Order: sequence, then structure tokens, then C-alpha cells
Amino acid sequence: MVARSKGCALCVHRRVKCDQRQPGCAKCETYGEPCPGYAPRFKFVAGKPYRSQRRPKPGSSQDGSAPESVAVVRSQSPRQQQPNQRGSCLSLASADVHMSQCLEILTQELSKPFSASSAHVTSCWFRVLPTVYGRNRTLDLTIKSFAAHHLGNMTSDPQAVHYARQLYVESLYRLRASLNSSRECYSSEVFCAVLLLCLYELFTNVHDADAWMKHAKGLSQLVELRGATRYHTALDHVLLKASRGLVVMYSLFSGQSCFLSSEEWHAVMKQHPNIGLGAEFADLIEQFFAYFTFAPGLVHELYSLRDADHGEPKIVAKAGELLVRTLTMKSKLCAWFVGFSKVVPVPHETRSFPADLCYPVVLEYADENSASIYCAYYSYMVIIHEILRVCGYPGEHAAAVVYFRDQICKSVEYNARGLLGPYRMGFPLRVAYEVADPSTKAWIEGRLEILSKVYAAVRPENFG
Repeated sequence: MVARSKGCALCVHRRVKCDQRQPGCAKCETYGEPCPGYAPRFKFVAGKPYRSQRRPKPGSSQDGSAPESVAVVRSQSPRQQQPNQRGSCLSLASADVHMSQCLEILTQELSKPFSASSAHVTSCWFRVLPTVYGRNRTLDLTIKSFAAHHLGNMTSDPQAVHYARQLYVESLYRLRASLNSSRECYSSEVFCAVLLLCLYELFTNVHDADAWMKHAKGLSQLVELRGATRYHTALDHVLLKASRGLVVMYSLFSGQSCFLSSEEWHAVMKQHPNIGLGAEFADLIEQFFAYFTFAPGLVHELYSLRDADHGEPKIVAKAGELLVRTLTMKSKLCAWFVGFSKVVPVPHETRSFPADLCYPVVLEYADENSASIYCAYYSYMVIIHEILRVCGYPGEHAAAVVYFRDQICKSVEYNARGLLGPYRMGFPLRVAYEVADPSTKAWIEGRLEILSKVYAAVRPENFG
């Protein structure tokens, strides 16, 4: 997303010169409409700017994937596609009469092997999709694209997967128009579409490991530009909770500060807790996520110190400041864990099946919600102890890093199951990989090879 012209939204929409008078422009007053103001507007730019291209030559790849970033709008407009290209997959995902049934099947498959009424935030969000389908053209196209891709994979239907790609391209065209509209750009429906497009990239892109980051950047900008005061409805809060992990991941991997770490955003995220988990569990999740929003800042400081000369006074001072922040966070996390383990059953050990040579004993959890939070905690503790090790703070930090890394690896068998399993375990496995020895790295790569068949973002080459 990039900023547009500085005029008010209505003048930009009408294509007239805005006098930018405060608090509202005179042109809108003359036009007889209230001035919408000068809040930043944006357009969606993912990858290279669009330019029309020739038709693909016969024999070129038709697997629905582009050799460049799949976030780039490629080839001809979907409206120019020949009818026979859409094929039999029309009955699968394009006809509105079938969408209710398709979404019902998809939400059930996404929840497996856990309950279809799972309280996991991503499952809760997907169950909302049938209720918002039909409200907005951009969102409808995005939902169709996501559903067609997954149902096509489930039924081994390459035409459906290719059709999903066409819908994805068309949804990008439509999204640009929605983001240019002052009436649509901050709507819940457009917010939902941007979030779903980011997930589409994570699940499908096998060519560009960073494509999802372009969408995550757009998602982060949209959440921030909407502002903390726009989250009033249950739908808005489901979307915020479903997207905040991606916002933090974008901040962590891009080097940008995380705006969600402010007290204002913490207060917003605590509203509308996930009551399906139980009040105490939900409150503990919100408390943990508030702590988690500070992880990007700690990681950025860690990487700036890893190869630095710790004999330089500036580096020593910087390491001292990071050490204070890290120890404070460690204290908070340890206190949180004591409370969490009293409310949520701790995992118990069991034999791996089939028998695993590297991890013959694995962890089993009460459900996927507790497994996901425990794994997030293990990941954060790896980061904490790695910082303490790098800063030279006394303690068995190398051993602690190995312990929490192994807890993550032992959780894969349980928490990586199902279509959403790789999504739940993507970040913990990335953290474990960063601190793994060669044999553990090889084990993780083997698991990633399996998981990437349904979730492209965890392809082993993306971790190297």
C-alpha cells in the first residue's frame, strides 16, 4: 500500500483539485457533502507495478503459480479469459448458490482433526466467512479464490486450483478499487479481504518466499490506518485477533517497529475476549499477546549485537539496555506461565507415532488452543535466553535454549496436524531452526518438507 494524493477523499474520488482547507475543504461544502477529511489513503501495490503482458505461450506453466511473485497482477484481465479456461471448476466455487456449501466444507476441513466448533481464533474467523459472503464484491472474490484453491487441492482438481489463481488476480484488481473508495477502504469487509489474501499467499506461493510479506505489510498498514477506535463490532475484533500474529511477524522480519505494542492497542485487543476458551484462558492469552508484541524490538536488538564488538563502549551500553528489557520480560513471562499452567493443563509426554529416532517422546496437549500458546511461549523463551546468552548474562542459557527448542520440536506431531497445523507451527519452527544444531536442523527440514505440501510458506529453502 502506498500513499495517494493529499486532497480529501471526496475530492480525490471526484478528481477535482482540493483546497485542503481545515477542518474540511470548501469544495466539499460547495458540493453539498460533508468533507471526509485528510486521513491517509492508499492503494495496494504488491510486487511490481502492473503492466499488461502477452498471453502465455502454449505449453507454459498452467499450475496456477507464477514464476515471479504471485502478488503481482499478471497476464490478461480475468474478464478476458476464455470461458473454456474456467472449466468444470465453475460448479465448485464460482456459482454463488454453491458457496454456502463450499464454505461449510472448507471450515470443517480447516478445523480437522479438531472439533469443527474449535475456539482457535483462526477457526473462529473462518466460521464467520459464510455470514459476510455477499456483502462486498472484493471480499466475495477473495473468499471464492481461497475456497477454490483448498477444495481443488482436497479433490485433486488442478482446474479448480487454476481457477482459484484467476480469482485471486481478479480480487487484486477489485481490491485496488476498494482501497481507492472512501466508503470502502476502512470497512470490515475490505479488512477481511486483505487478511485472506495474505493467507492465500502463505498457503500457495512456491516461487517467492517474500510474497506474503508484501501482503502482511499492506495488512499492517491497513490495521494501523484504521486506527484503534474502529474496532467496535464482534467481527472487527475477530479480524483483529486473526490478523495480529501476521502484523507482529511482519514487524519481526521487516525490522519495523510494532505499533501493536502501545498501551492503546493493548487495551483494544483485550476487548471482546474469546469466550469460547473460557474467561481465565482468554484473559491469559491477551496478557501473553501483549508481551509478545515486544518480541520484534528485542529480536531486532539481538541481531544488531550478535556480530558487534562487545568491547566498544557504545555496544556495551546498548547491550546493557537490552539486558534490562530482556530480564524484565523474562520475569513477566515466568509469572504469566505460573498462572497459565494452573488454568490450562500442561502437556504430557507420550511415544511418537510412528516411532521417531530424533524425538521418540513427544508432547500431547489438551487441545490446539493450549498447544499453540505453549509453543508461542517456548518460542519467546528461546529468544529471551538467546539474548541473555549473547549479552553474557550469568546462567545456563545455552541449555535453556536447547530445552525450549526441543519442546517446540516435540509439539510438531500434535499441533502441526490438519490444514491449519503448519500455520500454527510456522513461527515456532522458524525459531527452533535458528538455534538448531545440524542434526536438529535436518530433522526440522524433513518435517517442513511434509508440511509445505499444504502450506507453502514453510518450504525448507525458505528457512535457510
